[in-house]
Amino acid sequence: MIVPFSATLPDDLARVGGKGQNLGALTRAGFPVPPGFCVTTAAYRRFVAGCPTFSAWLDRLDALDPDDVAGARELGAAVRDALLAVPLPEEVVGEITTAHESLGREHAYAVRSSATAEDLPGASFAGQQDTYLNIRGGDELLAAVRRCFASLFTDRAILYRARNGFGHRQVALAVVVQRMVVPDASGILFTADPVTGHRGTLTIDAGYGLGEALVGGLVTADLYRVDRRTGALKELRVGDKQVAIRPVPGGGTVTEDVPEDRRRARVLDDAAVAALADLGARVEAHYGGVPQDLEWCLEGHRWWLVQARPITSLYPLPAPGPDDGAVHLYLSFGHAQNMTDPITPMGRDLWRAVFPIGKTRMDELPCGATTMVDAGSRLFLDITPVLRLGPTRRLMFRIFRAVYPDVGARLATLVDRPEIQAAARPRPAALGLFARMMWRVPLDIAWVLLGARLEDQPAWADRMVAARVAGFRRAVEAEPPGVARLRAARQALTGLFQVLPEIAPRLVSGLLSLGRLRRRFADSPYAADVEALQRGLVGNVTTEMDLRVGDLADLARPFPELRAALEHVRPGELHRLRELPGGPVFLDALAAFLDRFGMRGQAEIDIGRPRWADDPGLLLASIRGIAAHGDAPGQHRRHFATLQAEAEAAAQRLVAAAPAPVRWLVRRQVQCVRHCLGLREHPKYLFVQCFEIVRSTVLAAADALVRAGRIAAAGDVWFLTYDELLELAADANAFDPRPRIVARRADHEHSRHLNPPLVVTSEGEVPARPVPKDLPEGAIAGLGASAGVVEGIARVVLDPAAEVLRAGEILVAPYTDPGWTPLFVHAAGLVCDVGGMMTHGSVIAREYGIPAVVGVGDGTRRLKSGQRLRVDGGRGIVEVLAEAAP
Repeated sequence: MIVPFSATLPDDLARVGGKGQNLGALTRAGFPVPPGFCVTTAAYRRFVAGCPTFSAWLDRLDALDPDDVAGARELGAAVRDALLAVPLPEEVVGEITTAHESLGREHAYAVRSSATAEDLPGASFAGQQDTYLNIRGGDELLAAVRRCFASLFTDRAILYRARNGFGHRQVALAVVVQRMVVPDASGILFTADPVTGHRGTLTIDAGYGLGEALVGGLVTADLYRVDRRTGALKELRVGDKQVAIRPVPGGGTVTEDVPEDRRRARVLDDAAVAALADLGARVEAHYGGVPQDLEWCLEGHRWWLVQARPITSLYPLPAPGPDDGAVHLYLSFGHAQNMTDPITPMGRDLWRAVFPIGKTRMDELPCGATTMVDAGSRLFLDITPVLRLGPTRRLMFRIFRAVYPDVGARLATLVDRPEIQAAARPRPAALGLFARMMWRVPLDIAWVLLGARLEDQPAWADRMVAARVAGFRRAVEAEPPGVARLRAARQALTGLFQVLPEIAPRLVSGLLSLGRLRRRFADSPYAADVEALQRGLVGNVTTEMDLRVGDLADLARPFPELRAALEHVRPGELHRLRELPGGPVFLDALAAFLDRFGMRGQAEIDIGRPRWADDPGLLLASIRGIAAHGDAPGQHRRHFATLQAEAEAAAQRLVAAAPAPVRWLVRRQVQCVRHCLGLREHPKYLFVQCFEIVRSTVLAAADALVRAGRIAAAGDVWFLTYDELLELAADANAFDPRPRIVARRADHEHSRHLNPPLVVTSEGEVPARPVPKDLPEGAIAGLGASAGVVEGIARVVLDPAAEVLRAGEILVAPYTDPGWTPLFVHAAGLVCDVGGMMTHGSVIAREYGIPAVVGVGDGTRRLKSGQRLRVDGGRGIVEVLAEAAP
């Protein structure tokens, strides 16, 4: 039940906990660690076995709501009281006493909790259990160990486990007993910058005495930021260190005032900073390059390490990294598509087949070109080469300013750095692919702006999408099922971006026209009319889908029994609705809807996510929520017609207000906005239909693997790469895919808890977002994507399948895509963590005429359902007017 640090094993987590395992590893590697031993989890289990009510308490903890802070506090106190009434078993007391004597009873010790779910790569649990310093004497040591055991059930530890998916029964506690160091200085060292994520920056916090003053927030520590490449001190902030905590000879600690002349003096000189930085780099190297969070002490001229753990807050580096020795810039593909969930391995693999755009065959990919990389189970686009050429750089920044201002602002702080300018320019082959595909676009833009019949553009887009999908289907289904069809599906997907030269001129023409109109009427009474042009746009396929959802709700609204049944019906039981009043008509309409839009769904850019045709649960929940509201039948269509009428009236005012010589041009620009901007959703509509053909092909191959016993379920196939699937389909004796699937599923689930950055460098740096100077206190800044001001009650929705929006509420979401649009029917406003001017939520908000602020970063964490908000879609500001009622 006792293990010295030097006798721990590399896989000893379950026996000595995270802290004990890390201290043991440092000791075995020869790093300066004060000697000590671990009281193992076997001793903890022997201890809790003496509490007759312990199992019942665990049952109550397992049933606790992760958000029930008061309940956690009450239950935690009760469990701790029950455990503290139990004595340590005699055999545990005997072994601790023997170990204590062997280390020396004359020394003082730190007694620290070490949980089995602690200091892990995915969760730190830092500070969740108790620590006791300067413990002297055998009785005091035993009492501290018992209190540490009980501290596994502090309310903060209970809630942390519940919210991070760690079962209370699966976690156990060991205790680290470590000889006390009496330091002159102590602090924390991060081998990467914990704020920006920069792996090339090492940061040190330092204060006098024991580190408890720093950790407890009693002092403002010195901050040292070191460039790891050169060893230079990049930043020094000397803190006001008013107090220091020091051990007392008889046991315990005391807080002392720091003399005035030392409060604003440096704790560490340059030589000490360099020595500590070198120590941190060696520890990181020992852990395979994983950035570390270290606690250190300086006693005289001797350094000690008293804790090491991975930095769990860092977002993973993009991989594969650059091979040219330079620093590269990456843009989140998920943010650009307004979907920040992790993407399955198969989904990521197929998007890499699509990029870079311009190619028509897989073997046309330029040698060595890595356009898309992985990080945190998401995809990131390497935009560095494009930013290295003057013309493409200017074009990119112009697009960012118009569509995604936040990206431009962040990139501007990075792009001129020498280490980024050293990156390779775009390969001629890659530029050739793009130029060969897009050379006609400028001519076509001129044609659309000046000569095309604009009223026909939405119908043309519908025909174009239908023809492309039909051609895609023919190319895939011309091959026999199995390997040949799988290859054909990926080949067809590879050239799908060839649609861009056809659709881009229409979209660009609409955007150019909108920009011209904004500039023309910027300082006039008609500026609001320019923005009103975007309401009720003609030909938006997602808006059409939304209106048809409203039609389905109208069919269900008169029938309470049918509405109630929509809440619980399973995909295979839809036919049972036919037995209810109103059921036959509703089911026929639903079937027609799914025939047109069944390939859509939440997070649809991931081919591994269910579609509405697979599981219409989200769709039915939205229909039920809309139907439960007391709107008159057809109200949604009347509202949309009103928006269209308002936009047409605004168009007439703009034309009438234009000077006579340019009135024809303004009329043309107005119509270009009305009839071309609505086509923005057609490319994605095309993609998801083609993805569905690929998806069906992959699932057919997966079913064959299930029948052969190679995989357990068809859904497992999404955790393979496409080449792995081809290998399995071609060779019955190929590798066993199940271990890979299990590991990738676990990695995918872990990635759900990561917060992906919008922009990141190959060194992990996430540039800070510029904060508006006129931001009201406590307000959240974002991008104003749909003008107007609204006040209302917030509804934070993380999963649209689990929430229904009530009329007049403000939707607060991590992102929105077409799978979320049924919620827009009732939304009075929109606040989105991600997004730009032309991302899904922004376009739909403008069409519906509701104020929207997108790209706020962390709105779903900072805002709470029930709060009263003011959303200013013009200034891009969200204010909390009143807290949520209990």
